[in-house]
Amino acid sequence: MGHITFWHFILRILVLYLLVMVALRVMGKREIGQLSVFDFVVSVMVAELSTLPMEDTNVTLWRSVVSIAMLVVLQVIVAFGQLKSHRFRHWVDGEPSVLIEHGSIQDAEMKKTRYTMHDLLMQLREKGVANVADVEFAILETSGKLSVFPKAEKRPVTPEDLGRAVRHDSVPLPLIVDGVPVQKTLDILGQPVEWLEGELKRRGYGPTHQVFYAAIDETGQIHLDPRDASVGQRWQGAAQQAQRGDAAGAAHIHNANVSQSEQKSGDRRPDGHQ
Repeated sequence: MGHITFWHFILRILVLYLLVMVALRVMGKREIGQLSVFDFVVSVMVAELSTLPMEDTNVTLWRSVVSIAMLVVLQVIVAFGQLKSHRFRHWVDGEPSVLIEHGSIQDAEMKKTRYTMHDLLMQLREKGVANVADVEFAILETSGKLSVFPKAEKRPVTPEDLGRAVRHDSVPLPLIVDGVPVQKTLDILGQPVEWLEGELKRRGYGPTHQVFYAAIDETGQIHLDPRDASVGQRWQGAAQQAQRGDAAGAAHIHNANVSQSEQKSGDRRPDGHQ
């Protein structure tokens, strides 16, 4: 094994780390989410090539960089080929296999894919299905995951089944994250930071750093998750004011008696905000 300086070794690690991170970004999110056989092979090779210069200092860094770069280019070319040709995609990734159809196990397909009954029952249990007869379709995807579709009479009841109209959900917008106001959300709402501070003050909080997380939903309700320390401070301060006979302190202790879970359930939007 060759001898290199400590800082040269640290530089190798940094370059390889950045290179692998860029390689995964270039190859796309699919490499992180669902790995096909080809994707898995490429990922293993990239990992091996990135660790080789750290294990053996006789291996020059540029050889690993070129090798990883060639794998990334090859993966991108294969991905474009899969987009353009179904036959090529079938050759690289294969096709999903139907293991259960209308409650009947396709034993010939299981034998073809070398899938045991133990594997099938285990994955059905992971999906919350205990009886094979309750399954309409079970499809083994090319990533190795099992997609399970229960029979219609075994599916959970939905509002559509009951003929009820439902309100579409939306993702709440964060107002405060780790005690710091989210300016992007305030810009969307068209409100300044002073409005947020006023809302916190109206609910018995001080500066924004007392709140660990806050969000507002489409109905205007504000969900607050205070820091544990700030909750104790609110109780202590309110109790001291109540002992002095301060009327404002009595009102404060009344607000402090609201449980933390009720605070987290949300507050309504002020009348001035639309």
